[in-house]
Amino acid sequence: MLSKYGYIILTALLSATLFCSSCKEQIDHKGKTPLLSVDNEFVYKEDVARFYVANLPVSDSAAFVRNYVRSTLEDILLLKVASRNIPEDKDIARLVDDYKKSLILNIYQDKLIEQQLRREIPATEVTTFYERNKELFMHEEPMMQGLYLKISKSASNISSVRKWVRGATPDDLENLEKYTLTNAIVYDYFVDNWRKLESVAARMPITADDLLSRLKKDNVVEFSDTAAIYFVNATNLVVKGEQKTLDMAYGEIEDLLLNSMKVNFINEVKYDLLKQALESGDVKIYDKKYSALFDELSEQENK
Repeated sequence: MLSKYGYIILTALLSATLFCSSCKEQIDHKGKTPLLSVDNEFVYKEDVARFYVANLPVSDSAAFVRNYVRSTLEDILLLKVASRNIPEDKDIARLVDDYKKSLILNIYQDKLIEQQLRREIPATEVTTFYERNKELFMHEEPMMQGLYLKISKSASNISSVRKWVRGATPDDLENLEKYTLTNAIVYDYFVDNWRKLESVAARMPITADDLLSRLKKDNVVEFSDTAAIYFVNATNLVVKGEQKTLDMAYGEIEDLLLNSMKVNFINEVKYDLLKQALESGDVKIYDKKYSALFDELSEQENK
C-alpha cells in the first residue's frame, strides 16, 4: 500500500493529468482512478499503489511514481506498434492459452500442497536416505570451520595473539574475544558454521589454492602484507570430492525428499481425477485402442 507521503506525491505529481472526467465518451473504470491514457489504454492510481514500496523517502517516492508511469506508458505504446506490425498469429494465441493453463495448474497445485501436504520430513527418513545414497553427497569445493582474524601490523601483544589463535582453548578464545574488541580490523568466529575456503581466502592477500595447501600442512596459517597480519585457524577442513557428513547434507536431503513428496502427491491427485472421470463416463473413448487406460489404472491399483 502507498504510504501517506506516497499518496500525497502521487496526487501532486499526476493530478494535472486527470483529464478523463471531461472526456465525451463515458468509460467504466471499474472503480479505479485514471491518471493517464493512450488511445483508451489507462494507467490507474491503484496500479501504481499495488507496486509501490512503502516507507520510501519523499524524493524516492516521487521518482518511483514517475518511473512507473513512464515505463507503463512506454510499454503500452510499444505494444500498440508491435500489434500493428505482427499479424494475427494462431501460434501466439496458442502460446497464450498454454501459458494461462499452466499458470492456473501451478497455482492450484501449490494451494493443494500447502493445504494438504505435511511440511516436515522425519529425521529417520533423512538418515535412511543419506545412508543409502552417500555417494550423492560430495563436496564440490573446499570448506572450513574455524576463525579468521586480521589485525594491524602495529597492533600490541601480537605474540599473545599467535598463542591464542593456535591454542583455541576456551580461555584462549575468551582472551582473543576481549582483545579483538579494540584491536581487530576483522574478527570472524565460525566454528559452528561451514564457510567456503574461497570466501576466507578472498579476505587475504593469498589465493584459495595457496591457503588450502598451507592448511593441509598446518591448521593454523599466518600471513602478512605491508599493513596487516592475517590469521586463520581451520578447526575442520574438507576438500573437493570428500563425502559430506549427515549434518552438512541434512538440508539438501530434506529438500530432495520434500520435492519428491510433492511430485508424488500431485501425481496421486491426477490419478484419482482420471480414474473418477473414466468410471463416471465423463471421459468418452472413441478409439478402442485407448480403452487400455482402464486396464492400466486397474494394474496400478493392484500394485
